[in-house]
Amino acid sequence: MSDNKTSVSEGFSSPSINQVFSFKYTESGGLTARYLLISYDSKTNILASSTDITGSNITEKPIDDTDKNELKDTIVENEFFKTKTDYPPEKEDPSLASYNLTITIGDKTHATAWTNASKDLQGGITRIVDQIKKLVAKEKVI
Repeated sequence: MSDNKTSVSEGFSSPSINQVFSFKYTESGGLTARYLLISYDSKTNILASSTDITGSNITEKPIDDTDKNELKDTIVENEFFKTKTDYPPEKEDPSLASYNLTITIGDKTHATAWTNASKDLQGGITRIVDQIKKLVAKEKVI
């Protein structure tokens, strides 16, 4: 990552508390056919998760501004909006787990998808997902 902060936050005013911010992260498939959905919307300030594909088993909690801004900072610092939209695996396999992350900050929205066998997955995506899971664990939403 360069020292040039302008390129890191290109197109963003510094993330503010009032800026619209949301994300949706899903994990699905794999040998155990698991499903996980984690989402957040700043309009409602609700962090939600579900392990049921129908969405009938949802846990929801509000998060504080510090956690919200930490996550937004992680997203901007790891240049999520510059990642590719797809990181396909070398070969298709029904046992692969698939992941999808869609993030909106202000008027910018970006989505990316990958599998547990994707090549060249940017480390920034993993750091963002780790931050999301850290927040979910802290709030005991799963």
